[in-house]
Amino acid sequence: MKLRLFFISLVTLPVLCTTTGCTTLSKMDYGGLVTGGRDGWALPEQVLATLEVKPGDQVAEIGAGGGYWLPFLVEAVGETGTVYAVEVTDELVAELHERVEREGWGNVTVVRGEFHDPMLPDGEIDIAMTSNTYHHIEGRPDYFRRLQADLAPGGRVVHVDDRHDVPPPFRWLQGNGHWTVPEDMKSEMQEAGYSIEAEHHFLPMQSFMVFLPATESS
Repeated sequence: MKLRLFFISLVTLPVLCTTTGCTTLSKMDYGGLVTGGRDGWALPEQVLATLEVKPGDQVAEIGAGGGYWLPFLVEAVGETGTVYAVEVTDELVAELHERVEREGWGNVTVVRGEFHDPMLPDGEIDIAMTSNTYHHIEGRPDYFRRLQADLAPGGRVVHVDDRHDVPPPFRWLQGNGHWTVPEDMKSEMQEAGYSIEAEHHFLPMQSFMVFLPATESS
């Protein structure tokens, strides 16, 4: 399977970019998108560098899943920072606790969130992040309106989510329907009381947007 995808990445992507005038993809290491595993297309280090996550920051990942982002966040916030790993099921919370203990991450706090509230400490979060989670949240405007109480002054909400409009072969790596139309996200976040601070376009199959409470961006 990996060999097949590697062949596709080397042959199909350059042809695709040549015929469509694609600029972002044409500058990428096509083989790295596959041989690098998820790191090859999620580009976690570049994402965190773009966000300028620094030692001492309080960062929450809402929908941490199996903890893909945790090692990158742990390193970025350092010993003086805290990473809050939020999940909503007992099974995932238990798995996160086990991984945190196994890895010896003393700066990670696992949080049992609720479907309507991430249950984060009020007024302390510098960055609240979702990665391929936004489209799973129900009642998103109400959810993220409530989240504003958890943000520190200057706190940001970051969404990285699969896009609906990516071409093959990236589309083949997505779950069917597991994406968000960027304009829908912007509209819902505006309804929740946010304005967009930045929109980045270097991820090959995901949108990457940063939001601030509207009262702070005005």
